[in-house]
Formats: sequence, C-alpha cells, structure tokens
Amino acid sequence: MKHIIFLIFVILVSCHSKSQNKLDFSKQNISYTERDEETDWIRTRLKIPDKWGYIDKDSLVMIPFEYDFLNPFKEGVAYAKNNNKEFFITKKNVRLKGDFEAVGIFSEGLAPVKKNGKWGFIDYQANLVIPIQYDEVDCFRPSGLCAVTKNGKSGFINKSGAEIIPVIYDEASQEMKDQNVIVKKNNKWAVFDNSGKQLSDFLYDSFKRASISDFSKDIFTRDQSTFFENGAALVEANGKYIFINRKAQAAFLNNEFDSASVFDTFKNAIVKRNGKFGIIKTDGTFKVPLQYDFINYFESNHAFSEYYNARKGKIYSIFNKDLKKIGESYEAVYNDFSNSDPTLIYKNLKRKYGIVDWQGNVIVPFEYDELRQIENTTFLWVKKGDFYGIISEKGQIKIPIKYKEITSVYDKFDNIENASKCLFIINGMVVDINNNVIIKGYDSLIPLYYNHNKLIASKNKKFGIIDISKKVLLPLEYDEISNWVEYGPEKRQFIEKNGKHGLIEFETFKIIIPPIYDQFISRENLIFASKNGKTGILDINNKEICPFIFDQIRPHKYFGYDGGQHTMFYSKKGNAHFQINLEGKILKEISEKEYKNYTEHQNK
Repeated sequence: MKHIIFLIFVILVSCHSKSQNKLDFSKQNISYTERDEETDWIRTRLKIPDKWGYIDKDSLVMIPFEYDFLNPFKEGVAYAKNNNKEFFITKKNVRLKGDFEAVGIFSEGLAPVKKNGKWGFIDYQANLVIPIQYDEVDCFRPSGLCAVTKNGKSGFINKSGAEIIPVIYDEASQEMKDQNVIVKKNNKWAVFDNSGKQLSDFLYDSFKRASISDFSKDIFTRDQSTFFENGAALVEANGKYIFINRKAQAAFLNNEFDSASVFDTFKNAIVKRNGKFGIIKTDGTFKVPLQYDFINYFESNHAFSEYYNARKGKIYSIFNKDLKKIGESYEAVYNDFSNSDPTLIYKNLKRKYGIVDWQGNVIVPFEYDELRQIENTTFLWVKKGDFYGIISEKGQIKIPIKYKEITSVYDKFDNIENASKCLFIINGMVVDINNNVIIKGYDSLIPLYYNHNKLIASKNKKFGIIDISKKVLLPLEYDEISNWVEYGPEKRQFIEKNGKHGLIEFETFKIIIPPIYDQFISRENLIFASKNGKTGILDINNKEICPFIFDQIRPHKYFGYDGGQHTMFYSKKGNAHFQINLEGKILKEISEKEYKNYTEHQNK
C-alpha cells in the first residue's frame, strides 16, 4: 500500500530580506556560479558568508544564501543541505520536510530517502512510492532499474518497487548509459537486460567501466559512464581481456587479449597480445598495427584522450583520435593540450620543436631548441641557440629571437585582465607583445611577488620600487630590497642601506623600521636586531619588545619552523648566557654549551 508522507511546509527567510540585500556579489566574493537550466537563475556560492543561494541575472536574491549546499533544480525541487540535515526545497524556497535521516538526489523522477537506517524512494510530490526497507540503494538509471541491497543480498527493482532481478546476489551494478546490468555470484559476474532476462552465465571476473564524453557540455556534465555503449564491454575472465556486445556475445572474432583498455569516446581501444601493442576499432579491426613495444594515452582521463603515444624501439609515434600518425619523437608527448585548442607541441627526430594541429599539419615549423606556451596567453616562448624570443600561435615572430633572457611580468596566478597585457622584461626594460618599449632606463626589473603591477628596479647598483605606469613608489637609494622571504614578516619587505637593515610596508612602501640596524633576523613577525653593539627585539611595527641591553639575543633554533613548539629565547651578556622571556626578563642562567646547542643554526 502506498504511504503518504505528510509534508511540513516551512516558509524560509524572504528572498528580499534586508540581510540578503547587503550581500556582496563582487567577483572577489563569489567562489562558484552556474546557470540553472530549469529556472535560468544563477546557482551561487559566496565566500562571505560561506553559503549557497540563487540569484537572477540582475543579482536579485531568489533563494536566500543560508544553505551549506544546493543542487540545481529539477522538476521544481532542489536538493539542499544545512547543519548536516538533507532535504528538498521548491522554487518558492519552501522546504519539503519529511522525517528523514538523509535524502539523495532525484533521478528518473525518484529520490532515495533514509529513515531508521533503511532506504526507500519518494516522487517529486514527496509521496513514498517505494517502501523504506533497503539497507543500501543506488539511483534509478535510464534503464528504469535501480540496484538495491537487503539482508546482505543485491538485485534490481523498477520504479514501482518490483524486483526485476531478484535481490539474491552478492553484488549488483549498472552504469549511466546502459540498458544492461550485471550481478555477481560466487565471485563471477553475469549480464542481464533491463527486463530481467539473463544474457550470460556467471563467467566474468570483472567489468571495466568506460566513459562517453560530450565536449559541448561543461566539465561537470560532460562524461557519462558505460560498460557497453562505446561499442563493446571489456571484461576479464581467467586472466584474459575480452570484448562482448550488448547480447553478451563475442563482439568480434579473435576478441581475447593479454591486456586491453576500454573503448574510449572515439571508439578506440589499446590492446596487447604476445608482448606487442596495437589499437583496434569496435569491429576488432587493427587501425594501429599490433607491433609496438608500448602504447599509452596522452591524457590521463582515457575517456577523451585525443592522442596516443606508441613506442617502437627508441621512437615514439604520435597518433591522433582518428588513429592517423601525425609525428615521431624520441620522447612520449605530454603538454598543455586542450580540446578547445587542439594543437600539439613536440620535439621531432631532429630534436627540434614545432607545433602541429590535430591532423598533423605543421603550424609552427620545427626549428626551435625550446618552445612552450606562455601561461594565460596564446603566445609562446622560443629559443634558438642561446637566444630567446616570443612568437604567436601561428609562428609569427613578435619579439625577436636575440635576447639572453626574457621574463613575463605576469604569470598564471594573475587575473585574465593583467595576463592579457602580455608584458615582458628584457634587459631592464618592459616591452609589450609587439616589442614596443613601455619602461626603460633600468639595469634590472623584477615583479614584486605580492603584486606584479609593481617592480623592484635597480640602477647603478641601487634599488627602489616602481609601478607598471613608471611611477616611482620607493626611491632608488637602497642596496637591497627583499621580494619574498620564507618565514618572513607578513606584509613587510626588508631593506638595506649603507650596510644597515630596516623594514618597509609591502603596499605603500612606507618605512616602518628605519635602516639603522647592523643585524636583522626575522622569526614569527619578530625582529631580532642589533645596533651599536647591543641587541633587542622589535615587532614588525617598530615597537620595542625587549630592550637593547644584551650583546646577543637569539630565538630557539626551531622557533618559527615547528608550529610554536619551541618558543624560548636566549641571550648573551659578557661571558654569561641566559634563557629569557620575550620582554628580556632573565629566567635562568645557562652554559655556553647549552646556548650554542639551542641556537646553533641561527645566523651569526
């Protein structure tokens, strides 16, 4: 008998509440966005607060940002999670609340729900259509079946709850795209169709999962799993790899191999027999002969690898997805290939780099000693002999190949706007991609680690800081300016002038600690400094914490490196050695040997 769950409709916070109107929808505060196909709203996760909600195209809040997780809407409801509770909400932000310990997502019109440790299924109106009685459940697939487990045994039910394949087997499994399912008994698998008809005996040790990839979809919905729908299922039986069709019969003649990969998205499978590798199509035809010592995928995700490396002796042949040979190399080829820009960089047998398209047509001639993509751009670094330059993706020279060194102002961690400026540092100049000089007149320029729009500049052995618009932010009068220092002070940079040390603020470059100190050791935002033969401790805002009354002060040798396990401080005064607190109070006298042992790897 069908049971009805009496729903408690709880109207949640209004979409137009004052607190929601104050939310920050800037790019900096959004960690995830995705257009919802059913509502055309935007499913969004904010950084502050760290919550999920929905907004429309005008950034009006449609579902409040109060959820730990939200799924896309499907037939009017969305899976939600909050405070470790799972439930569904409607487009009106009405919570469909049943007395469940957990819920799963809807699939084929039904969603699993858990109560008292058992599972059943509800429909979109929250009617209980399959009783709560199973220990474990999967989800319904296009086959119309769902794998379930009860009392330690598994089988398949349909959407009415009827057992289509009895719940008597050791395991049950199916994939997203298949009409067939598999069940296991006595460590062997058999194939059934979705009507419950058994198609094979219990013969197989394992089934190998494959994927079908649709590149027109986003990366989260691109792949669907299958055993059979790429042309044939790959199974293992008695140490052999075998391809079988949807009827659980041999997919083609001579279909047994010593090892094999599944048929991928392009209906290719790598196979091995008698120590040699080849690549077959779904009819068993060898499109890459069974004569190679090794073949592997260019891309670790075999579902959509568009290239294959095939080695014979010392030479690798590169095959494309159509199994056409497009190049040869002494190295296996792996680089920054993407499906949106299907080109390949590799070193040919003359040991020169070039670029081909996916069909093997030469785009950039094979004449370079080095060639690599510049991150977040369409341009490439190239090298001939000892000299570097920059070319376009079509091989056009943009910056002549005549420089000993070229560095990029921006890198992969910069935003697209900055990366698209394509600025480079050459011989103390900044030039654009067309080799126009933007900044000149310096001996060297180095982008600041924290902000690449600002540069450490040097001239006549003096250092300062400028920005990308040539404005001088710190005069060129220092002997040294630090860029990034491991375990260094937060939001500060070291400076040195006339042999003396100090500290500046990292954005404004305002002098925080003037360069008047002979020694400067930084640990945990403390500065162990010396001047006029005496040592004290400062914080990074130039506040004196320990007075300058000791001949030496050193932290424990592990201070700042061990997560706060060693926070002792040591000092020397005359011939006496002490353990002191941070303010310089003497706690006890120690031997010189102890002093050296506790501080031995500190700078002298």
